[in-house]
Parts: sequence; C-alpha cells; structure tokens
Amino acid sequence: MLELFIELTNQIFWTGYAQQLAKENPAGFQTEFTDFLNNYL
Repeated sequence: MLELFIELTNQIFWTGYAQQLAKENPAGFQTEFTDFLNNYL
C-alpha cells in the first residue's frame, strides 16, 4: 500500500512528494498515509 500511496502522491503533487514529506514532516506523512489507508481500503 505504501507504494500505491507514493505513486498517487507523485501524480497529484510532484515526484518525490511523499519522500520529501516523510523526511521533513514525519507526522504529516503518517497522517496522510493513514488517511489514504482509511479511505481506499
């Protein structure tokens, strides 16, 4: 699921968005990833 989340955010924002978010704001990354899991599973 993490790979799908990264692919989706690359398409919505820019390539590397998820990686940058994880590095700069781990809590924000976790929140967005959790929202993704809750909404798409």
